[in-house]
Amino acid sequence: MKKSLLLYNPMAGNRQLVSQLDYIAERMQALGYTLQLYRSEAPGAIKKQIINEVEQDIDLIMIAGGDGTINECVNGLFTKNLDIPVGILPLGTANDFATTANIPNTLKEAINIIEENNLKYVDVGKVNEQYFINVCNMGIFSGVSHEIDLNLKKNFGKLAYYAKGIEELKNYETMNIEIISKETSLKGRYVFILVFNGKGAGGFNKMAKQASITDGYLDLVAIKDVEPYEIPALFLKMLQGQYLDDNNVDYARISKATIKCRNLDKKFVTDIDGEIGPSFPLEIEVVSNKFKIFMPKRSGYARKIPRLATYLNNVIGYFPFS
Repeated sequence: MKKSLLLYNPMAGNRQLVSQLDYIAERMQALGYTLQLYRSEAPGAIKKQIINEVEQDIDLIMIAGGDGTINECVNGLFTKNLDIPVGILPLGTANDFATTANIPNTLKEAINIIEENNLKYVDVGKVNEQYFINVCNMGIFSGVSHEIDLNLKKNFGKLAYYAKGIEELKNYETMNIEIISKETSLKGRYVFILVFNGKGAGGFNKMAKQASITDGYLDLVAIKDVEPYEIPALFLKMLQGQYLDDNNVDYARISKATIKCRNLDKKFVTDIDGEIGPSFPLEIEVVSNKFKIFMPKRSGYARKIPRLATYLNNVIGYFPFS
């Protein structure tokens, strides 16, 4: 039989994966795989497990969790230079990469995708010596996910991120940034910069509507220095992907770029897929033909839309500053 390995985060999403392990084993046996398990006991454990224990004789890796868990898998595989097919079971609080890849967020349908056996190489981003699968960001809001209490996250899901984000407004500061690439050159003061591989972040999948994980480019969105009271309205436009015609937003598609921060007396946080990122300067590039995942053969799979995202999208027109 072929060998499969399930790497999982027991704290992901609603923490219900443990009760479904027998179902996963049953499905994989039916597909002709033996199943090994590795339970992540701390952030970074999955990356270390791949580096220390995983070899090329594994036929399939399944990664169960959110974007941060997938990120660990990618960084482990690339560090060890392994080319192993990956099946994504999107069971985290935020599953933005899986949404971009059109992978269903129910366990049964996600395993059905593996059964279809449609493998495809997709892009990932690289910043300095770390890889990201969904987004690298810097500036205001970038430290939000690092400071979320686990119990708050468990009880309120994505709402915890948004509540913490509003709190961050009181720490409003601007970055003096220079961005250099063959596609664009930008210089000025910015509040928030996002470099997307996928289409969204935090459950909002329209923030980079033009983005694709198979086009060989990253999508850069940079919010200029604006008055604090202007940020909520501009942020709402970003959630809907309606910022391309806004003079306060710079947008570019890049394959490689250097991002320098000139006011280094300030400690600006960077974030990659919800985890702490490297310090400035940042060398960012897209990496293609290295990460192989199971993707749907067709695009008709329905995904459950996060309730808060739907609510905000519906009421956005009623905000007095919109």
